[in-house]
Amino acid sequence: MRNWISTIAAVLVFGAPAVGQEAPANAPKFIKFAKAPGLEVRYLDFKWDEEAFHALENGGSHPAAQRSWVLARLLLQQDPLRWNGKIIPVGPTILVLNPRKGSDGPTLEMRYIDMREVFVDMNVIAEPPPGETYRKEPAAFQTVAEVAPRLEVSVAEKGQGYELLIHYGNRRAQLTLTR
Repeated sequence: MRNWISTIAAVLVFGAPAVGQEAPANAPKFIKFAKAPGLEVRYLDFKWDEEAFHALENGGSHPAAQRSWVLARLLLQQDPLRWNGKIIPVGPTILVLNPRKGSDGPTLEMRYIDMREVFVDMNVIAEPPPGETYRKEPAAFQTVAEVAPRLEVSVAEKGQGYELLIHYGNRRAQLTLTR
């Protein structure tokens, strides 16, 4: 029963997949996991789309620059964490990449959601559902030489917390979550 309700909620939030339509070129192949003790991260391995990401960073008419992207779903299992001083409580949280809006650059946001599954339509980058924002700050993606052909997210314990690394194409961002 719980899975059925979650599926209906996700379809209402993200839209039902179109029957008979071909998947977009950057559609993911897998739901991937990154784990560290007390923290689980799920994400979709979207193919790198330089034009879409450039529009998200700099603005423009590309569809990718018109809405936010869910990059990952985090599940804090034991202890709350802090992201730059703001508490992220135990439970489900999504990491959202918001596009540039006017003169304000793109932002990363941690948001609470009351859903068990975020990634239902495997053909699109999920649009984030409404929820309580824990923290939002400028997205600090750096250009790197190594190109990740698909979105990669990793998590590693560091001291009293974790380092969350996001690598998409030739862009990389690192978030530090502490206790």
